[in-house]
Amino acid sequence: MDEARLKVFRTLKPICVEVSQLALKFKSTKTTSKSLIKSLENLYSALQVVSKQEAALDPKLAEYVFFPLSHVFRDVKDLPVRVVELALLCLQILISEGWRSSVSADMSRQLLILLCFIAGGSPTESRVKAVNEEIGTVAFECLASLFRTSGNAALASDGSIKAENAPVFGHTVSVMLDGTIEGPSIKVRLAALTSLHNMIDAVEDQEALRNVFPGIVSSLTRVLSAKSNLKPSYRVLTTALHCLRNILCKVLSDDKSLRTEDDVNIDKVPHTRGNPSACSWLDATASQVKMALANIMPLRYHERAEVQEALSQLCISILDTSRNSLRQSVGMALETLVVICSHVSTNKEAYVSNISRVLGSDFTLPEILKSSLHDWVVALPRIMQANDDTRKQRAIDQICTAYSILQTQAMSLDLLNESISTHLRASISAALEATSTKRVPAASEISTEMTQMLQPAGTTSRSESFSAILFSESGSGSTMRGLHRLVNQLRDIQSSIPLKQSTMSSLHNSSGNEQLAALWLSLQFLSSNDIDSYILDQHLSIPLTLGSQQPLLDDVYSFALSVLSKSTFEWEASSWQLQALSLEAFALQARSQKKEFRPELVDCLYPILERLGSNTALLQQHAMTCLNIVSNACQYPDPAALIVDNADYLVNAISLKLNTFEISPQAAQVLVMMVRLCGSVLIPYLDDLIESIFSILACYHGYPKLVESLFSVLNAVVEEASKSHVSLIEEGNKDTTTRPSPYKPATIADLATFLRSNHERKTRPLSPPHESPPSSPKPASTKPPPSEPSTDTSTLPAAEPSAPQPSKSHRIVSSITSLSPSHLTSPSASLRTGILTLLSTSIPILARDTDSFLPLAVQLYPYITTRLFSKQAPLPFELLAAAQALAALCHSAGDFLRQRVDESWDQVERLYWRVEGSMRDEVRSARGRTGGAWWRCWDGVVGLVLSIVRDVGVGELGKGEEGVFEILGPWVGERPRRLDEKAQKRGDGLNQRDKDYEKNMMGSERRLEVRACLEGLNADMLWLVEERARIQRGGTKMQKPEGVAGFEFVDLDMESTGVIV
Repeated sequence: MDEARLKVFRTLKPICVEVSQLALKFKSTKTTSKSLIKSLENLYSALQVVSKQEAALDPKLAEYVFFPLSHVFRDVKDLPVRVVELALLCLQILISEGWRSSVSADMSRQLLILLCFIAGGSPTESRVKAVNEEIGTVAFECLASLFRTSGNAALASDGSIKAENAPVFGHTVSVMLDGTIEGPSIKVRLAALTSLHNMIDAVEDQEALRNVFPGIVSSLTRVLSAKSNLKPSYRVLTTALHCLRNILCKVLSDDKSLRTEDDVNIDKVPHTRGNPSACSWLDATASQVKMALANIMPLRYHERAEVQEALSQLCISILDTSRNSLRQSVGMALETLVVICSHVSTNKEAYVSNISRVLGSDFTLPEILKSSLHDWVVALPRIMQANDDTRKQRAIDQICTAYSILQTQAMSLDLLNESISTHLRASISAALEATSTKRVPAASEISTEMTQMLQPAGTTSRSESFSAILFSESGSGSTMRGLHRLVNQLRDIQSSIPLKQSTMSSLHNSSGNEQLAALWLSLQFLSSNDIDSYILDQHLSIPLTLGSQQPLLDDVYSFALSVLSKSTFEWEASSWQLQALSLEAFALQARSQKKEFRPELVDCLYPILERLGSNTALLQQHAMTCLNIVSNACQYPDPAALIVDNADYLVNAISLKLNTFEISPQAAQVLVMMVRLCGSVLIPYLDDLIESIFSILACYHGYPKLVESLFSVLNAVVEEASKSHVSLIEEGNKDTTTRPSPYKPATIADLATFLRSNHERKTRPLSPPHESPPSSPKPASTKPPPSEPSTDTSTLPAAEPSAPQPSKSHRIVSSITSLSPSHLTSPSASLRTGILTLLSTSIPILARDTDSFLPLAVQLYPYITTRLFSKQAPLPFELLAAAQALAALCHSAGDFLRQRVDESWDQVERLYWRVEGSMRDEVRSARGRTGGAWWRCWDGVVGLVLSIVRDVGVGELGKGEEGVFEILGPWVGERPRRLDEKAQKRGDGLNQRDKDYEKNMMGSERRLEVRACLEGLNADMLWLVEERARIQRGGTKMQKPEGVAGFEFVDLDMESTGVIV
């Protein structure tokens, strides 16, 4: 014994002696378990240190250390769990580092029996469930180490298991299988599977393995099928798959089984002669293995890559080594490989390479995969009908993967391609049928987005990519991507032209969802690659061939044009998705033809714009995107330029619909969109359209929705005209509107001048009557005799230049303004409000041409005041619109309306007090918060009063001026007594809270505006109002000045003086 081993022996000897003594004493109850545990811990620590030294432990030292451990193993049932666990840990080190492969057969057999007893009990009494978790784990690890180091030395000689060891072998396998199934924890099951795997590796006796093969496969299937409530760990699954792969390769590999490529010809297999039952066993076993694999293959969808990798190795082993023996399972294994390859995210190239290698090894395997792919394609329509998006994605992915792999094989796929095209249309149709009941967002839900889309060029980016309309629900994105990938694979193959022709021919022979699916597939087939090829052919002047894509694109475009050219009354016959895809066909054709597409705008532009008025949000978006694409393809700077350049026949198309009484909201909505996009430059083209609109209004004025849609067009025209920076009339007309002069108080100089002139007039003597000078003889006329009238026009006075004529846009706005008020009698409050808003917008536009505007103002005044002073209690928003319209009219017409305003002043006062009372009630109920409907209405009425005072004028000393100060004075001075008296009569006198609310009712800017208006009306009266308010707030009374030069000032009583009573 060398020095190193001697040193190890000296280290281990005292510890082994102590363990032996304590184990014997514990049996006779002369020591405690605590001391035995401590002694075993010391032994385990020492063995761990020794095992790290190279060749420090040898078989002799292992036998020496095992001797004290044998005393522990004799009383396993009576010893504490920790004692047995430590002893097993020491034994594991002895097996793996001490004996290694030099363990004797007897010792190996004894250890095998001992460990099986500890891990699972006796052969007649299995108790795997009752074994402690720690003990069971270490016991199975010892078994794994024993089989790994010694092989099958304990059971076999010369590779064959002895007959007397067969029961031991059977019991060992049974304990391991029980541990894999009934182990109390994952650790125990994993250790049992590891020991089973090592045992299969170690045993070389084929007959013995065949005997235990059914039990092993059955138990592993139970573990891998996960039918129990306890979900197995991925490490357990991975180890179990390795075990199954190992046992299948050792028992059923083609070089060890009874089957050859000649399909069971026993006479050609020398070692099977005289044993015809062997093939029967193999057939029966192969059938059972197929059933087991069918329960295991769902693991191909496991989320862990380790499990998928282990399963793929199992399938590859079946295809490589057991292709003949397990020919019934070859298709299943091949399908599983393709499925795993279809959804792995990493190392996909390695999977594809392995599958291609396997397919190349046997010419029958590509045909099997082709048959499986055909089955998947046939089943795809049924899968697409379900609501399981994950299942849809898997089916499409595995079809794409299998098809891409088959494309690398030297085989014909023509029949398969035709089947894929047919069933792909059916699949998309079935999926659409399943999702047809889902809600489609209305256009109002994306009004903000449409408003952004209609912004002029440069204010926002224009979208040129269509949003998904098929499978656009959440979770369907992967399904759509899979379909795109599959279609791309079909499109890129050389034999795709017949597929495309077949798909496009079905457009005219189908209906409903089938037609929709065919159109979608056609658009996918004619993608950007084909467009680029067409453009290249055109650039190189290559003549069209039978294989060219352009005839196919022309066919799809023709079909799309027939869909979108239908009347709006026929829209119900076609789904909005079909119309959206037809818009995509328009964009595809425009992109392919570029500027050459401009002549086609005569037919396709109006259908695009018509879909802008759709009630479906996604169809609106598609129409706007299509318009952007077409304008860009035709080399227009923006959609507005495209519409303006083609406005003549667009207007004619809409006029034709209106003139033929095709009364639908789409025509009006299209016109609104056109006006919004083009702005004021489109207005001169709309004169005939405006006449048609008013003709329809005259015939169908009893249909509120139709009338409102038509007035939306008129409102859009007027609004765009108001936004234009170009004058609607020619230069030269001047605004001749007159307004009252602001109040100018008399100065001392003015008074002195007046008194002086008055004194001079009284003191000046009367002048004598004016006498005519005496008559004198009339001198001789020097006038030449009359002659013939001269034809020389150069001597005539120059004629006055004629007034410039209003522009066409001005005449259109004037026509709208004059014809719209007659519809203010409509029962729809929203329509009346819209008309009043239209008047508010159009009046400032027309006011510059005074000669034509003033008669119009006289015409509009009674219409507006009728709505403003209506006794039917109009809603606040309608009152606000009427007040704003009258204010605009007063501002534009000036003192031309003075007489009419004076006649209506009493009504204005009553309106103000009524609206202010409603406003105060609203503010009181809102606890001082302003901004409500009645507050906005009151603010509009205040603006009306201000406009009347500034622009029209009121009587200086009459009732009008007093009424103005009574209305507006409280907001710059005192509160009117009239309002206090009314509040006292109602029993709700003004308290401090209401006074606080008043501070927020009128903003500071509006107060300054009111004060400036009153100051311009009568500054002296304004001073009186403010002075009186100051005194009421506690200010000191002004002192009467002393007399000046014989004048005596009257005492001014502020309590009784003033006009506000």
